[in-house]
Amino acid sequence: MVHTESMPLTAQLPGEFPVRRFRLRFEADQPYTVRGYRGSAWRGLFGMALKNLVCITRDRECAPCLVRASCAYPYVFETPAGVAEPAPSSVEQAPHPYVLAPEPEWRPREVRGETVEVTLIGHGVDQWPYVVHALRQGAERGIGTERLPLRLVSVEEQTPEGGWRRSMSPEGVLLAGRAWTPAAPPMPARIRLRIETPLRVRREQDLVEPERMGLDEFVAALLRRLALLSRFHTETPWRLDHAGLRELARSARVTRRELKWQDWTRYSSRQQRKIPMGGVVGSYTLEAAGLEPLWPLLWAGQWAHVGKGAVMGLGRYTVKAA
Repeated sequence: MVHTESMPLTAQLPGEFPVRRFRLRFEADQPYTVRGYRGSAWRGLFGMALKNLVCITRDRECAPCLVRASCAYPYVFETPAGVAEPAPSSVEQAPHPYVLAPEPEWRPREVRGETVEVTLIGHGVDQWPYVVHALRQGAERGIGTERLPLRLVSVEEQTPEGGWRRSMSPEGVLLAGRAWTPAAPPMPARIRLRIETPLRVRREQDLVEPERMGLDEFVAALLRRLALLSRFHTETPWRLDHAGLRELARSARVTRRELKWQDWTRYSSRQQRKIPMGGVVGSYTLEAAGLEPLWPLLWAGQWAHVGKGAVMGLGRYTVKAA
């Protein structure tokens, strides 16, 4: 658990939380079959391409490299816990400052291309040219076990107002935008929180199942992720009253709760085996009265995702008026 000093509950974010979100559209020369969720495939493609793009020493491991402190690859993809001091004793690895979000589809399907969103957080926003270009190069080399090459046909960047603007010229030149901190709109009277991809939360070493996934469990996982992202990737770590905010979530009036377990496995080339990555999906509908301190945090968390596997798109959720 992240330990922080107790702070008054306020209806605003406790500090800056810069984000940039891009939407990339790729196409293939012929139709092909996608067998399920592509989060692991895109993450593996991205990591390999980013290292090939920025590594100047070609060392196999980053730890002994003399220039690792100024290299984009270890900061983005192998973020060490030592980049922020003091780190909580329970944290062995820092959260990475990016989230890859492929289309949340689980069924096999024939397609002619794929869309993937990438969100950069905190200081990670400065690495956007390397991240977008690495995704383009990696896709051109091929994705999945079949190594099917994909070409980048469009890049859009999300605006603070929630729309999208073109971020690649017809000549293929990437166009710079700016980072911004998500600002929550006025809180509605009733909130619908929808978990779109498997949410993996551990409690006492066990995965929390749908029957035990109360709103307070969701909020506790969200607060931990936001606090760690701010600690490692922004100028000023957030100070959150974790206990007070969780108690607020526990006291919320949830009028409808529809949760289930979504199975998913990913293949680990390092371990040479399939790894279970299932989690909770579904929705909560709740009365918002009294939840003003939680509302800006729930809103900002839509860019960060929640729980284990967030970098490959797990724990994605949306909030809106019910």
